[in-house]
Amino acid sequence: MQQFIVTPEVRFLHVVTEPSLRLAVLEHISAGEQHSDNHAPFFVLETPTWDGEGEWSGRAEELRADYEELRAVLAQDVRGVSLPAIWKAPSGARELTRFCLELSEMLRRLSVSPFDGAVLVLAPVEVREPERWVSELKTLLALEELRKARLMVVEVDGSHSEALAVALAQEALRVDARPDEGQLREDMATMLAGMAAAPAGVTGAQVVGAAGPRGVSPPAKKTQARLSGEQRESLARELKMAPALFDPSFQQALRLKVFAAAHAMREGKSTEAIKGQREARDLCLDAGLNREAVILELVLGGYVLQAKQAPLALEVFCDARKRAEAHELAELAVQAQLSAASTLLMLQRFESAALAYAEAGKLGLVASQPLLAIEGYRMCGQVLARAGNVAEATAAWRKALEVTRSATADERTASSAPEVARQLAALCRKHGLKAQAESLEAQAVALEEPPLRQTQGA
Repeated sequence: MQQFIVTPEVRFLHVVTEPSLRLAVLEHISAGEQHSDNHAPFFVLETPTWDGEGEWSGRAEELRADYEELRAVLAQDVRGVSLPAIWKAPSGARELTRFCLELSEMLRRLSVSPFDGAVLVLAPVEVREPERWVSELKTLLALEELRKARLMVVEVDGSHSEALAVALAQEALRVDARPDEGQLREDMATMLAGMAAAPAGVTGAQVVGAAGPRGVSPPAKKTQARLSGEQRESLARELKMAPALFDPSFQQALRLKVFAAAHAMREGKSTEAIKGQREARDLCLDAGLNREAVILELVLGGYVLQAKQAPLALEVFCDARKRAEAHELAELAVQAQLSAASTLLMLQRFESAALAYAEAGKLGLVASQPLLAIEGYRMCGQVLARAGNVAEATAAWRKALEVTRSATADERTASSAPEVARQLAALCRKHGLKAQAESLEAQAVALEEPPLRQTQGA
């Protein structure tokens, strides 16, 4: 990041990572905006690359919203830094053409001190058409009027833009932010061996296989004497908790099974992973840890699904929902239903999947889980739309948007509601409902309500 900021001739930074690290990478990039040598505001645009419909228009809306946000923050700046009013959206222009026009207008407004251009962080959650995506990036970089816009591209589903970065030579930097799988597997195997060899009753880092004296249990602390079985039972009754939570031996056995199952799955030993995860779940069931058992059962379903046993995974998720409902674990019941719906979608049982997603939406409402309810209705609408059931899809998406009324501002921002609004807007445009589409696009921007940008340093 520092090299990119202090080397203005570098116009393109290509970062490839994996989904689990995407947020961490974006946070690290965003922190670079505060570098003392940086004079270009960062604009993080996350619209996915799917089928060419609404992509660059969606990014244009993100750009406009971010500019307005920056302008509002600067209006409160005691140093008197200000930006001109936002430009009028170009009429008639669509997709990449519209985006380029809007970016050009924004760069013109960012030509005042202390600013020097802009940095676009293009971080699509998915790239379905890599060739078109790279071609569009080339267009952005080739236009002379956009020269003051430097690009960072973060990709999590493949190194699609690597060849472009190579071709740009000195004008590009490349970062591979993917973990070394071989080293991760080796580290996990070492940790598991240490955990298995650790003496009973160990504490601290030795619990997870770190260094410690072998065959020696640590002395009991004066203020924390080891509890007998009867004392554990008594304390558990008093606190209304399962006795197993106070038993170090149980905790160590459970931890070892969970980590060993995860390691086996990473190694491609799905049968071993499924067996170990099922045993971990059963340990919790026998100990009366019902919430933990359902959580482990959801992970178990994921392992079964990865092992290409979708029908069996569907059974696991359905059992998890029943168990969650039996113990009044409403949130986990919704998660189990969403997992079952995803499995039905994988099995190409589209009608059943749509119904299952709708059921997840209803469960989410009852459980006061607006994030999950919105996701259920969003996916229901998406499945219906793909099947050509436009009216039903529209109804599902409208239900998702209705749920936002009962959600907090943070929940709305974290939810997929903005995506719902944009999907519905695209459907309206397709059927010539321009006013409705524009209203929904504005609603999408309002729903995102990004956190306030830190004031740009001079």
